[in-house]
Amino acid sequence: MTLVRPMVPRDVEALVALHGEVLDMEFLTRYGPPFLRTYYRAWIDAPGGIALTAVDERDRVLGGLLGAVDPAQHVHAMLRRHGGALGVRIIARAATHPQLARDLLVTRGRRYARGVVRMLARRLRRNDTSESPEAPRTAEITHVLVAADAQGSGTGRQLVEFAVQQARAAQRHEIVLVTPPDQAARAFYERLGWESDGEVTSRSGEKFVRYRLTLGAAPSDEKRRSTG
Repeated sequence: MTLVRPMVPRDVEALVALHGEVLDMEFLTRYGPPFLRTYYRAWIDAPGGIALTAVDERDRVLGGLLGAVDPAQHVHAMLRRHGGALGVRIIARAATHPQLARDLLVTRGRRYARGVVRMLARRLRRNDTSESPEAPRTAEITHVLVAADAQGSGTGRQLVEFAVQQARAAQRHEIVLVTPPDQAARAFYERLGWESDGEVTSRSGEKFVRYRLTLGAAPSDEKRRSTG
């Protein structure tokens, strides 16, 4: 039996190991386990996020999901609270991996520099709020991890459905995600009612497919209205 619950700090070690196994093609994985540990803890801590863990009856981690009901608020809070620690982890990794340092400079250097400038400008203006100026319309899922021995058991479906429930509860209009363009992943999301929204390419050249799901009333609410 699989249980999906909020992610907690004790899950981080298992999830970081799983992240390295399942998402080894992702640029983020190249920053190494110390960065990923900081990243997961920052994600759990920052408001506006979705952080879920799937476990078995012995509390063994089977999978995890990261996302956000308010992506702008969540990113801002992560940078404000943990940006320094995340930056130190990236620099330490790049210092011992020259190819990563070169790729960082080419694909992400300008964007990271702009982010630092914006963060410093907000602090100089004493604007320390993490609230978005307008209510966001779109939630997102950024990572879905399922252990090899749990694939096909419904664990991924449960994680995604819990994330959708959180987005609905936050009154979002839609939820989006990107996934590697293999047929198994595409078939998985399409079975759950997601619609393909075209292909995207990351700054480091990785190909992904974007999916979106329009969020209306929960199925139980629709059923009550149709029968009431």
